[in-house]
This record gives sequence, C-alpha cells and structure tokens, in this order.
Amino acid sequence: MKSYDPAQIRNVGLYGHQGSGKTSVGEAIVFLGKATNRLASVVEGNSNFDFEPEEVRRKTSMSTAVGYAEWGRNLVNVIDAPGDSNFAAEAVMSLVAADLGVIVVSAVDGVQVGTGKAADMLAEAGLPRAVFVTKIDKERSDFHKVLADLQAALGPAVVPLALPIGAESSFSGVVDLLALEARTYAGGPNGVKGQPPADMADRIKAAREPLVEKLAEQDDELMMKYLDGGELSADDLKVCLGKGLKSGGVIPVLVGNATGGTGVDLLLDVLATYGPSPLERTSFKTRKGDVAAELKADPSGSFVGYVFKTIVDLQTGKITVFRVVSGSVPAEGFVNVSTAAKERFGGLVKLLGKKTEAVPAGVCGDILAVVKLKETRSGNTLAADAASGELVTTPLPAHCISYAVKPKSQGDEDKVSAAVQRLVDEDVGLGLSRDEESKEFLLHGLGQSHIQTAVDKLKRKFGVDVEMKLPRIAYRETIRGSAKMVEGKHKKQTGGRGQFGVCYIDMEPQPRGTGFVFEDAIFGGAIPRQFIPAIEKGMRDATTRGVVAGYPVVDLKIRLVDGKYHDVDSDARSFEMAGSRGFKAAFKLCKPIILEPIMNLTILIPDESLGDIMGDVSSRRGRIMGTDAAGRMTVVKAQAPLSEVQTYASDLRSMTSDRGSFSMETSHYEELPPQLAEKLVSEAKLEEEEE
Repeated sequence: MKSYDPAQIRNVGLYGHQGSGKTSVGEAIVFLGKATNRLASVVEGNSNFDFEPEEVRRKTSMSTAVGYAEWGRNLVNVIDAPGDSNFAAEAVMSLVAADLGVIVVSAVDGVQVGTGKAADMLAEAGLPRAVFVTKIDKERSDFHKVLADLQAALGPAVVPLALPIGAESSFSGVVDLLALEARTYAGGPNGVKGQPPADMADRIKAAREPLVEKLAEQDDELMMKYLDGGELSADDLKVCLGKGLKSGGVIPVLVGNATGGTGVDLLLDVLATYGPSPLERTSFKTRKGDVAAELKADPSGSFVGYVFKTIVDLQTGKITVFRVVSGSVPAEGFVNVSTAAKERFGGLVKLLGKKTEAVPAGVCGDILAVVKLKETRSGNTLAADAASGELVTTPLPAHCISYAVKPKSQGDEDKVSAAVQRLVDEDVGLGLSRDEESKEFLLHGLGQSHIQTAVDKLKRKFGVDVEMKLPRIAYRETIRGSAKMVEGKHKKQTGGRGQFGVCYIDMEPQPRGTGFVFEDAIFGGAIPRQFIPAIEKGMRDATTRGVVAGYPVVDLKIRLVDGKYHDVDSDARSFEMAGSRGFKAAFKLCKPIILEPIMNLTILIPDESLGDIMGDVSSRRGRIMGTDAAGRMTVVKAQAPLSEVQTYASDLRSMTSDRGSFSMETSHYEELPPQLAEKLVSEAKLEEEEE
C-alpha cells in the first residue's frame, strides 16, 4: 500500500447508540474504498470490524476496530467504536485516533441515549461532528422526525446536507442539497448522479434554505453578502461547509442505507473534501510532571505516537495499534514514555479488522499497527525523545462493578492472573486487583455484561475456566460494651515440659477509626516483661481473624492487668495462646456487633428519573445527602451500604434506560442491623462447619 501525505489523510470515528448501524457504515466505507472486495455484514457474521467470536455471536461491537479506504486522492482511516456503555472505555480511547466523529443514527429507532452520549463525548474532546442516518429503507423509518429530534438534542448547528428519495421499501437514492443533484442506486452502492425528482422541489427548497443560512454564518464576509440579498455561489458554500464542519459550527446530516452501501459515497465525498486532516488538529497536549505543553501535529517534528488499542491474538501475537501524532515513525525505534522502555518497530502495517497490509512508512497522522511489542500497552505514549511528556487524553470511565474470580481447577491461580492481565492489556476498561484481606482476585469493569464477556474470553482465548461471584464485603467486628478481669488461659501438660500462661484483661470500646489499642498495666512482675509482646501478638492475630463472623476486629482497647506464669512451663508461645483466648472470651462478653461499609454515591441521572432514584436509594437502606442541577441532568449525592449497591451499575442502567451513571467511594462504617448481622454470623458458622 502506498504512503499518503498527511494532508490527504482523514481519520473518521464512528459513534452512536448500540445497534444503530455504525459497523455497517464502516463496512460500506471500506468496500467503496476498495480495501475489501465484498460488502461484509454484521448479520451474516462476516464483518471485518466485529471479528471476535463474542461479537459475531451477539452481533454487536464490543471493542474498537480500525480499517481504511482510499477515496479519490485521500486515505480515510475508519475507527469503529462500540456503542454499548459496558465498553465505553474503548470509545473514549479512540478519541485520540479520530479527527472527526460520524454519529450514526437509525432512521427507525431515532435519537437514543447513545446518540446523545456520543455527541457529548465528541464535543468534550473538541472533535467536529457529522451525522449519518441509516436504515432509511426499513419499515417505520422517518428521516424528518429523526432530523427534528437531532436538532432538538444537538442544537441549531444540525442541518441536513442530504434528503432521501423515497422511504422504507421505496427508498432509491439521496439528494445532495449542496450540489442540488440526485444520486440513485439501482445498480449498487455507487450512486448515479442526475437531476433531483421534480416532485421533491418544494422539500428541497425548504431544506436548503436553512442549510445555506447556517453555512453563511461560518464566514463573516459571506454572511454580510448573504444578508444584503446576494446569492452565495457553489464555491462560497463549499468554503463555508469546510469552515463550519471543522469548527463545529455545522453538524451536517446525511442519509442512506449502510447495509446496501447506498448514500455512503456522498458521506465519503463530504469527509474527504471537507473533513479535517491530521495537520489541522490543534487539541493535542503533553504533560511531564506538572508541566503541560501544546503538541503540534508537525510532519517534520520529532516522533510522538499514542497507543489507543491492543489486540491479543494467539497466532500473530500482540498487535499494537497507534496513531502517529507528530513526526514520522523512526526506523531506529522509540522510547515508551509511559514505561521508559526502549523498543523497536518491526514491519509497519495497516489494519482492516485483524487483516494486515504492509506500508513502507509511518507518516504524521496515520493509524498503523505493529506486532509483538513487549513493553507497550494501550494508553502508552511513544516518542523518539525520552524527554517527551505523555499525551494528555480524556479520562476513562471509572470501574463501577467488581466480581471475584477464581479458577475452577485448583492450582491455576497464577494462570488466571496472567490471562486476566492479557485481557486488561486488550481492554482498558477492565481492571485486576487482589484483595489482601479476602485473598480474592477481583475483576473490575463497566457493567455486568462487560465482566461476563471478559470471563467468556478467558475460557475461549486462554483456556482458563473461572467461577465468578460478588466480592466478599469488608465487614468489621467491634463491641458496644465493656468487660473486666477476663481470663485468658493456656495450659497443656504432655509428660515432659508443659505449656502454661495466664493473663487477665479489661476490654472497652473505642471511637470509630481508632483501631486496636493495647495497654500494658502489669505491675509487680505478675507476668515477666519478655512475655508481654507475645500476649499482644496473640491478641493482634485474633483481631485479623475475627471472633463472631470471621471479619477483622476494630475500635477497641485492651488493658493487660494481671496474670500468672510458671518458671519452667511458661514461654512466649504459651502467652501468645493465652492472649488470643483471653481476647476472644472478653470480646464475646462485650456485646459484639458487625460494622458494614457505607459508600458515598454520586449519581448522574436525567431529571425525570429523580423520583425513581430517590425511592430506590431508600429501598437500599440508603439516604439522600443532596441534589444538584447539571444541565438537563441531576446529580444525586447519597450514602448506602456496599452490600446493597454491588450490582448498582446494572440496576441504574435499567432504571434510567442507560442514561444514568454513578461513581462511589468508601465513606465510613456503621452498625449492621441486628437481623442482618444474625444472618451473617449464621452463614459464617455454616461455612466453618463445612470446612
């Protein structure tokens, strides 16, 4: 494949609601651009972009995929991002690769939650936006309703650049409102140009007037000409469209049927002619320490690249997908700024899904891939200069659900850890940690479907079969009462030297957050000084294992007041056991209680969901701490027990039709209600008996 000048490259991201038809638009682009010789289909399971078995089975995108098309004198790089919020991290990572976002909308389903999310995400990243309305040939499709809803949702920048000829089964082509010509598709996806249908004259006029007015607004001089009653020429309008699209002042809406490729050639014409090149992107910054600096996309500058996708392929090896942000790819290798590791590129390739085609060079702005980099992962910044800073990118969505995973086969813990880490390399939305208290491996993600997909991949890709359950909650045990002079005694006679140690302790509660306090109040040598640390050790060990339900003990004070010893039989081990037994005996006398973690929740929801969410929080033993307005959304601040919100991510999506999101962090501990505490203690005793 030949190299392109950076000014000829167009990096286009496809975004929108799940199932809106993004991948079909991508397939039509790569087919029309002759990167593939057939128009592949998600429905038929032969998509270039949805190549993972989980995607083929579910017929939906779960990860970002890239492709390319050659259109005229331009190279169009396509980034197909998933619309499912379970895989939102993939879409966020792709923002570095795209210079323009095409929001794909179904003419049947209209503007959906994912439509608004995609538009907001692109706007926050400072990327120009266009809209492609697809599925116009389907029953119940309604382009004009979709257009009105888009204008209501995204604002007055939205204007139609094309109108459909016919609708549903009678759809036959599109009218280009800028050129005032029709494209019909009786012979396939390459449109035949001609005159617009005469019966559409009034609709074309009504749609073109606001388009021309919006385009005129993009240039002050042409706006004055337009207001003075002058006609804007075709060249004037083209200049305005280029300015408006790149600045965000115009969000053009095009229309077609991506599964048949119709209307996509006009979309490609618009992208190639008016879309921004990589050299026009001005939003890049790098940061080193606390110092941020602008990064210009300069073809002759020092090389800087950014890895936005990693594919783990068992046959090929790890495939690293990156954008050349500035400069060109150096033959001598690069420094991974994020890890300080030095690596060398092998052969550079272009990707179409997983298919590769070699390229002679990596120029500024291009999207390329390389195989078998050892120390490089998604999110890493690459540079020729080790002193370069890391690229500043949009923050990834926070994990909102966790599951404990353990191998079904004993002894496979290390295998599970290694396999999950490879998944995390591939999917930046996943996270892996180990709970030191419960010793569980915790897999963190953006939703239950996200975690389940990862578990399915573990088995398919790496042969690791795991069980999945909600993580063990970090309950705590403490006391409400006090006890004095409680005996802890360890005595054992075996025929030779025995074991003997006795201690007497007082126990009392302490304020929350104090932990465990030990006071030595021994006088007169009742216990030799060398055995005091052993008593404390026995008690501290007991706090880690718990007394009534197996959870760590907190917030109490022990005072060691008396004891007994034997000149021959007493040793450190004897007093360690005595301390442990005295601790447990005193604890049971001091009205033990269970504490549960309380979480601070920050919930972002549509205004109309406020009543439902407040009622739901109350039903979870939670309390509302306050609300704040955030545009058309409401921020609810609440507190709720962790046990009640472990699966809140899925529940919130269901209650808000996927429009709600939340974050949470540990706030404090509170007493678990008695009936729930009794159940927890009973379950702990049952587990102990089974063991």
